[in-house]
Amino acid sequence: MPFYAVLFSRTVAAEVRKQIAGQYGGSPQLLKNLSVGGNATILSRWGIFVAIAKNTSENDSHVRDCTRSYTEDWAIVNRKYHKLGTAFNPNTLDKQKERQRGLPKQVFESDELPDHSSYQDDQDDLKRRSMSIDDTPRGSWACSIFDLKNSQPDALLPHLLDRVPNEEIDRHNEDQRKSNRHRELFALHPALDEDEPIERHCVPDVPKEHFGQRLLVKCLSLKFEIEIEPIFASLALYDIKEKKRISENFYFDLNSEQTKAMLRPHIPSAAISTLARSAVFSITYPSQDVFLVIKLEKVLQQGDIGECAEPYMVFKESDAAKNKEKLEKLRSQSEQFCQRLGRYRMPFAWTAIHLMNIVNSAGSLERDTELDMGLSERKGSWSERRNSSIVGRRSLERTTSGDESCSLTSFRPATLTVTNFFKQEGDRLSDEDLYKFLADMRRPSSVLRRLRPITAQLKIDISPAPENPHYCLTPDLLQVMPYPDSRVRPTKEILEFPARDIYVPNTTYRNLLYVNPQSLNFANRQGSARNITVKVQFMNGEDPSNAMPVIFGKSSCAEYSKEAYTAVVYHNRSPDFHDEVKIKLPASLTDHHHILFTFYHVSCQQKQNTPLETPVGYTWIPMLQNGRLRTGHFCLPVSLEKPPQSYSVLSPDVPLPGMKWVDNHRGVFNVEVVAASTIHTQDQFLDKFFALVHALDEHMFPVRIGDMRIMENNLEAELKSSIAALNSSQLEPVVRFLHLLLDKLVLLMVRPPVIAGQIVNLGQASFEVMASIVNRLHKYLDTSQDMHGRNSLLSSYIHYVFRLPNMDPNSPSPGPGGLGGSVHYATMARSSVRPSSLNLNRSRSLSNSNPDISGTPTSPDDEVRSIIGSKAMERSGNRMSSHTESTSFLQTLTGRLPTKKLYHEELALQWVVSSGSVREGALQQAWFFFELMVKSIIHHLYFTDRLQSPRKNRFPERFMDDITALVSTIAGDIVSRFQKDLELVERLNTSLAFFLNDLLSVMDRGFVFSLIKTYWKQVSTKLYALQNPTLESLRLDFLRIICSHEHYVTLNLPFSLLTPPASPSPSVSSATSQSSGFSTHVQDQKIANMFELSVPFREQHYLAGLVLTELAVILDPEADGMFGLHKKVISVVHNLLSSHDSDPRYADPEVKARVALLYLPLIGIVMETLPQLHDFTGMFIDFCILLIVLGGIPVHIEYRCLFFSISCFGRRGKKRLGRTRAKNSDELLDTGRARRSPSGSAFGSQENLRWRKDMTHWRQTSEKMDKTRAELEHEAIIDGNLATEANLIILDTLEIIVQTVSVTESKESILGGVLKVLLHSMACNQSALYLQHCFATQRALVSKFPELLFEEETEQCADLCLRLLRNCSSSIGTIRAHASASLYLLMRQNFEIGNNFARVKMQVTMSLSSLVGTSQNFNEEFLRRSLKTILTYAEEDLELRETTFPDQVQDLVFNLHMILSDTVKMKEHQEDPEMLIDLMYRYCFYIAEWITSHCYIIQYTINSHEINLACKINDHYKCHKFDIYSIYDRKYLPVGCVTFQNISSNVLEESAVSDDVVSPDEEGICSGKYFTEAGLVGLLEQAAASFSMAGMYEAVNEVYKVLIPIHEANRDAKKLATIHGKLQEAFGKIVHQHGKRMFGTYFRVGFYGSKLGDLDEQEFVYKEPAITKLAEISHRLESFYGERFGEDQVEVIKDSNPVDKCKLDPNKAFIQITYVEPYFDTYEMKDRITYFDKNYNLRRFVYCTPFTLDGRAHGDLHEQFKRKTILTTSHAFPYIKTRINIIHKEEIISTPIEVAIEDMQKKTQELAFATHQDPSDAKMLQMVLQGSVGTTVNQGPLEVAQVFLSEIPSDPKLYRHHNKLRLCFKDFTKRCEDALRKNKSLIGPDQKEYQRELERNYHRLKEALQPLINRKIPQLYKPVLQVNSHRDSFSRMSLRKLDV
Repeated sequence: MPFYAVLFSRTVAAEVRKQIAGQYGGSPQLLKNLSVGGNATILSRWGIFVAIAKNTSENDSHVRDCTRSYTEDWAIVNRKYHKLGTAFNPNTLDKQKERQRGLPKQVFESDELPDHSSYQDDQDDLKRRSMSIDDTPRGSWACSIFDLKNSQPDALLPHLLDRVPNEEIDRHNEDQRKSNRHRELFALHPALDEDEPIERHCVPDVPKEHFGQRLLVKCLSLKFEIEIEPIFASLALYDIKEKKRISENFYFDLNSEQTKAMLRPHIPSAAISTLARSAVFSITYPSQDVFLVIKLEKVLQQGDIGECAEPYMVFKESDAAKNKEKLEKLRSQSEQFCQRLGRYRMPFAWTAIHLMNIVNSAGSLERDTELDMGLSERKGSWSERRNSSIVGRRSLERTTSGDESCSLTSFRPATLTVTNFFKQEGDRLSDEDLYKFLADMRRPSSVLRRLRPITAQLKIDISPAPENPHYCLTPDLLQVMPYPDSRVRPTKEILEFPARDIYVPNTTYRNLLYVNPQSLNFANRQGSARNITVKVQFMNGEDPSNAMPVIFGKSSCAEYSKEAYTAVVYHNRSPDFHDEVKIKLPASLTDHHHILFTFYHVSCQQKQNTPLETPVGYTWIPMLQNGRLRTGHFCLPVSLEKPPQSYSVLSPDVPLPGMKWVDNHRGVFNVEVVAASTIHTQDQFLDKFFALVHALDEHMFPVRIGDMRIMENNLEAELKSSIAALNSSQLEPVVRFLHLLLDKLVLLMVRPPVIAGQIVNLGQASFEVMASIVNRLHKYLDTSQDMHGRNSLLSSYIHYVFRLPNMDPNSPSPGPGGLGGSVHYATMARSSVRPSSLNLNRSRSLSNSNPDISGTPTSPDDEVRSIIGSKAMERSGNRMSSHTESTSFLQTLTGRLPTKKLYHEELALQWVVSSGSVREGALQQAWFFFELMVKSIIHHLYFTDRLQSPRKNRFPERFMDDITALVSTIAGDIVSRFQKDLELVERLNTSLAFFLNDLLSVMDRGFVFSLIKTYWKQVSTKLYALQNPTLESLRLDFLRIICSHEHYVTLNLPFSLLTPPASPSPSVSSATSQSSGFSTHVQDQKIANMFELSVPFREQHYLAGLVLTELAVILDPEADGMFGLHKKVISVVHNLLSSHDSDPRYADPEVKARVALLYLPLIGIVMETLPQLHDFTGMFIDFCILLIVLGGIPVHIEYRCLFFSISCFGRRGKKRLGRTRAKNSDELLDTGRARRSPSGSAFGSQENLRWRKDMTHWRQTSEKMDKTRAELEHEAIIDGNLATEANLIILDTLEIIVQTVSVTESKESILGGVLKVLLHSMACNQSALYLQHCFATQRALVSKFPELLFEEETEQCADLCLRLLRNCSSSIGTIRAHASASLYLLMRQNFEIGNNFARVKMQVTMSLSSLVGTSQNFNEEFLRRSLKTILTYAEEDLELRETTFPDQVQDLVFNLHMILSDTVKMKEHQEDPEMLIDLMYRYCFYIAEWITSHCYIIQYTINSHEINLACKINDHYKCHKFDIYSIYDRKYLPVGCVTFQNISSNVLEESAVSDDVVSPDEEGICSGKYFTEAGLVGLLEQAAASFSMAGMYEAVNEVYKVLIPIHEANRDAKKLATIHGKLQEAFGKIVHQHGKRMFGTYFRVGFYGSKLGDLDEQEFVYKEPAITKLAEISHRLESFYGERFGEDQVEVIKDSNPVDKCKLDPNKAFIQITYVEPYFDTYEMKDRITYFDKNYNLRRFVYCTPFTLDGRAHGDLHEQFKRKTILTTSHAFPYIKTRINIIHKEEIISTPIEVAIEDMQKKTQELAFATHQDPSDAKMLQMVLQGSVGTTVNQGPLEVAQVFLSEIPSDPKLYRHHNKLRLCFKDFTKRCEDALRKNKSLIGPDQKEYQRELERNYHRLKEALQPLINRKIPQLYKPVLQVNSHRDSFSRMSLRKLDV
């Protein structure tokens, strides 16, 4: 049976009490049975007992239907195995934690690493030391041996050196691997990173009473300065924006018992319900405009409000003794008034609390904090303190649409002390006046502040209401369970009047009426009527005795009364009222029910013969008008006389004859009547519809509706028009009565009424209006929809309320919901949220959910009887019930068969034949009608006992034809409209899929498969014509929902042989059991054929075939636009396998393997589409599942899949507890996880695989920052076990592959792949457990197939050595032990092959250098222990003791140990990139005999710097290391380093190896991928590409000069074409970028101070990126060394003068930084023509320093000297290092006149450049001119001339300088003239005056210079000249000019 129906029946009240008492575990509840005119039905909604008039003879049918709707049992359908489908994947449920219990903690290297911050702290002393480049940290050989021999080894592996057969080793390894394994891999895997699974249909919320955000207000005390009389208080909430009171009044009495005694004559006893002092307010729409208004009243006295309030404002409590007599007099007067006028009240005072101010302030306060609240300028204050006795915040999960910023659920409870009240103004009592006051209170300049307040103290507690408040009464005064003791003072729930409509269906009985008198105008009434009160009575007849006791009491009074009086405003003939009269309406109203208002004049003064109250008027409101409840605003006339007989049926607006009226029958009394009723719809269209339907039920004609009398002959037309008119009804009442309305529409469809002897078919009309109503709800209530667009109200109706109506009109319980049988007392529960005890599935199932599979322990009939006959358990949070007479009830349930129409058949028919807007409306909300249809089908089968009948015979053909037509047309709509209205099509698509999924449980499976095929065919046809990913996505969603069925496996026939069936997938025979389905033996030879997605496979396993076909189609690289669906389709497969893995039905390994056969084609799909997978984690999880269940099948799996599977499951690191350096140094939880990417890939760049955390399933969906330590630890354990188990599965697979291919001929290639996978797994972050097994497998593999490492290329041997050496440095002892054992056996096996292990020796040495250069977590101490372990193995190896092997091992280990010691210095300088590269550079030459080690160091260096530097480095090392190629006798190859000297001048002096260093014949030395012709070509091409990226295009040409001969020799025209194309591109860029190229910037950096260690007095030239400012490098170095030594210990020298160390602070470190420029001699400039030439191969740099002879930096012109410092570096830039030592320094001193010559030459050059610039730049030219001849600066050149040219120097040595400066000025004036001429041609008319000004300035300058520059020195023109041999550059220039 595919489902079991849960029909919760009704029970008697005693059973209810028993169940609820058991549920809450408290004392038995004291219940109050309240009856009104008949028997009482006790209803419990979450323990609330509601009294409903139950006498069906007196109540009309509408009331009966309403009460039945609120009391009837839910009808819930559950499928037994439904939660085993993929929609309930256990990975997303708490069940997963159960499956994860007992997991061992896996140890990972990354988790054991020391905390980074603590490690840094431990290294502080190392960071404060420096070193010299020339310092050598390596100790002597003897010292190294001593250190190593004294270290401790790790534990040796037992029996490692024994000779054991390989078979026994394999068997032992397998036993070890398979012990303590976790078989449920998906239990370890976190939930998928995806949105809510589309196949998940969440159970809708139980229909429940609406609550907003709930607020608990407790009134603690009220105290005045004087206590002379009782004061009565009330609370209510007001929204000033909406201008509406949003709650009923809460009345409370805080008077002392002594004060209350003053009123005892009027109130003999008080009901407990009226003594409440705490209330729960509900606010659906909280806002900043909500006020809590407190109003005070007192007993009526003589005098107006001001007079009565005066004593409270005058007298103070402190003056009580002084005013004792006055107070006694006042108290005496009060007692008199209380005795005489105690029945009447008068307004006294009021105040208001801005609610959100309190909430917001309370939310930010700590406990016991005083807060001054508002209006502080008045006397007194509002204060708030924390109440430490109240529990902290509580979370309320109410259904609310309130503003999030106004949350009332999370603030801290607060106690308010209100100290100021405002006295009421007699003429300003209306609500409109109150709203003005409240708005005024929010303004800073409030008028209220200036009023004199009444001083009092009102203490109120405000807090979020608890979820289950004890001793709580509803607004109807019904007790809410738990209510342990009825004698305890209760808390009242206050009814909310929402500011805006709320849309929640009625679920509880409520029938309340609120009467609010507002104003009365007796100004024109004759006679005395001043102290007016209004007596309100609810009458059921005209006689005074007909007053009903239904008016709720206020405070300290009776619970109900027959009358209520309004407060009196003294001497006011037109008073305003603010009273509220609350009335409990009778269930059924008649025409005689009315509200009677009697107006009295109250005599305040006691006079003889004067009555206390005198009637002065009467008016009334009839409760019914045309059968409908009257509510709203009324302006009523008032009669001066008592109404006549039978007045109640008429309105007072009717002028009754003979009656006298106030003001000529005008309306003088304003009153508002508001109903809060779940009986009266208050909507005319709904009222008419319900009235007509009830008329049909009762067959009572004629029917009177309003003014109409409807006869039977026109009932049909009126009924149809009323159905159509439902569209005009207001949405709010439609929603409130939704359940009843839909029930009636369903009833009309299946039970057509008989009118005048004719059957009237209302199916079409009902269907149309139902579609319209459903769409209205969807449109206007769009916020209450789930992910599928299902409105929560409608889905709740279907799930809980809807049932097939009893179609027998003679049923004893007629009505839409009657299932027949006697009516018992039902229970209901109220819950705003689903209670924790709620369990919809606690009843036992009726049957196995699969009706066609036998083998269940109990027959379905027995189970049905046992369930129906037993007492039902707890209701679905809403209606609990039990059952007594099981036999008769079962007969009733199943005996009333439908005789006319079945709802699902009628619904399908109406849908199929619908058209136009009706069909469109049904399509818009197709899910609703589909789900109605499915539930109707299930009810029909259940109640007709057809669940055991064959599926093909369950339904008539016409119904199946309608279903077929419906599915076909909807599939057509999906295909035709998906591009126009995607939102609709998505809803339609999922609705159809869920419908077919449900049909699989109740209809013939072959028929349902044909429906699926119909859909599939239409979509596939469209996809074939239009490759659209959107349509493909829709089809994928459809398939995912279909496949989420709980019997997906059985539907796929996993037990059948692979033979094509006759139909796509026929129904499963009911005779075939589930267990026997998996027992059929499948022949082994059939398995190979099942790896393909063949046609027979797809036909036999229909759904699985569709899934895998979709997977293949979407992952197909040729599929256009499907890339975005990869993750989606993989999730489908993953979800299915995850569900199978956790399904207890498939727990048996054989069964699991049989299920896995359904997915065999998956392996081929993965291998074919691997490059296209962008998010393959989920796929490889599924892949690993297949591996574990399929045993030895996957022989043909390519190792690529395993390779990437390992990448998926590499551990990302434990969520460890990390220390943070926060202010409080508390321990925080590190929730970040860093994915460890693979260290290498055999398949190119990882970027192509989109290896991003946010694109993988690994990312947690519930990452939160507040997880506890236990949660993080648990997640870490799960994560570690998942990674370990997945990798062990892969290891199992590798072992299977090795065993399988060992006997084949092509084993070499496969075994090579196996070894690559093993090596890759070692490189990932693995657990210690896995690595132990991995090393064991590696040792066995190398033992069996040593040729894998020792007879092929050395790449794999190198990788293995690197992996083993890395693990030898592990912090985990077991990992080190196994890695050391593997490394030792590797040496041993290599030795046994050729009596030496040169290859392993070389690779281990190179691996160590690589490890040093690349590993961040390398630990030399752990590696030292591993080396000691290897040495111990060699010493204990008896078999090889007599050979040279132990000595060779010892030599290697000692050499490795010395290299290891060198890493200490590198560790010290990890944060200093320049120093680290210096160390690595030196380290390269320590191990120069292993040439390949250079590659690793260079690669690290490249990764350490910016790309520009990396490119420049590449030219150096990728070229200069090829001296080795000179040994090959190939003419076209480069002959050695000489070939590369044009690329870098550093090449010759740094040749890595030469012929006398190493012999190329030694094994392994010159082998490897770099040491072939192809390797050389590859590296040179990389070098050329790097040069091109760095913008050094000239160097590209030099590299290709080496490459071109090689390609020419190989006749490789394609390569040559490519090279010449790149050369053309390079030269083109040189041309295009002329003048725009930029290279590095250089700085001289000097270090001074003993604190710097050996860096003291060292000078370097630093190369920085282009346009680096001096301030940038200064800041960088100062920050770096400041962090290292302390900010106050490092100082930057601001000038460039020579440093005198003696003058420096010896306790500080000093850094001097100077900008330098490349320096070239004159002869060099002939070769360095281009910008590139001037920035390449740079060794010499220059900087200038100005000074004067007296020590100042600057002085007058005649005393200004300049020092040029020329620096020479040890190597040329660019270089592998970014800083190079300065090895030579030279200084040149320039005299003042030489400085002047340089300045004038520079200025002249600027003029010449600006003048001849092309294109011309007028702005630049004018700027230079202004600086040369401008009036403000012309003193510059003129002053230079006057200082140096005014007189002929006395020193003959200065003659030439004098003459040169004179010639400079000549040239300068000429250039100025040229510039002026050029500027004249460029300026416009607006600059002519400016040009003339420049010319005038020029002429003035020229005239001033003329005598100075025309003066010649005669001595310079003598015939014989003595040549000056001074080196000065200016002397030489003068000499040359003279020679010319």
